Amino acid sequence: MVRINRARVKRKGSNITIRKSRLPRQLNWNARYGNPKEYRKQVAIAHRKTHNYCVVCLTKKSEEIHHAYYGNDVIGVSTFPTCYRCHQEICHSPINWIKNPSNPVWGNRNTDEFIIRLRLGYQLLYGGIKRYV
Repeated sequence: MVRINRARVKRKGSNITIRKSRLPRQLNWNARYGNPKEYRKQVAIAHRKTHNYCVVCLTKKSEEIHHAYYGNDVIGVSTFPTCYRCHQEICHSPINWIKNPSNPVWGNRNTDEFIIRLRLGYQLLYGGIKRYV
């Protein structure tokens, strides 16, 4: 199965069959981010709060913002700075990411266990390790 212009293409011998995606193209994916100007400010603040480090691997510089779930964006609760690799390979891996076919724009989310892991990474980078002497 290959994609050509967002349509799934099934190759059988020399014949090519084109099927349209099950998801309508009219879905407003960008609605999840709200006002673009305000969103850019939130992104900059999120990166600054973790000193530009990824909350997943804790070693690489953060390049992207990961939404554990959509709506009510709160830095360190539902949105987290990540590096490109962790965002693609870990945050959205089938083990950690739940797809909601009935509401793909707002319903996709991380598992509860992974959200806890993201929050712990954020707390470590933002608040540091507290020493009890």
